[in-house]
Amino acid sequence: MRYSVGSRRRRSKRGMTGGNGPQSLPQSRRRVTSAGGVVLRERAGGKGLEVLLIAIKDGRVWSLPKGQVEPGERYFQTAIREVREETGIEAKVLAPLGSIRYHFTVKDDGIQTTVTKEVHHFLMGYVGGMPRPQKEEVDGVDWFPVPEALKRLSHQNERDAVLRALAHWDNKAIAGTHG
Repeated sequence: MRYSVGSRRRRSKRGMTGGNGPQSLPQSRRRVTSAGGVVLRERAGGKGLEVLLIAIKDGRVWSLPKGQVEPGERYFQTAIREVREETGIEAKVLAPLGSIRYHFTVKDDGIQTTVTKEVHHFLMGYVGGMPRPQKEEVDGVDWFPVPEALKRLSHQNERDAVLRALAHWDNKAIAGTHG
């Protein structure tokens, strides 16, 4: 399943003045490709699953760990590296979950830039380690029971990724292939 801001809306704004005269800022566009994971583990005492989440923006936003793909990296390699760097957790890739695409605007040196970001998500299983946030980028990291994780996640497209991960996990449980 893919999520995207409709390209029709994006195109219709091109060249528009918005009623207050021409736009005053020069504009540019850039693309960013990232990868990350929905890391799951069994809760102690067999009480269901937990999801690994990170807090960003001074703890106001809860998200899945992810980061930019480096030259020469494959998406699954980026997901493993970014989970380890951002959270201190070692995880292995169990299945691809597809990608999401979204757009946002930032100012880069006074230039209004529309960023198109594509994130490739993977179902990942916990291997080891203790949650430890990457101080430069992450404000917090913790495990949450699935229902709480779904409530905490700030963006619907990431809640959808968790739901896809759970469906894959259940299919793997039937086949007996976890761990």
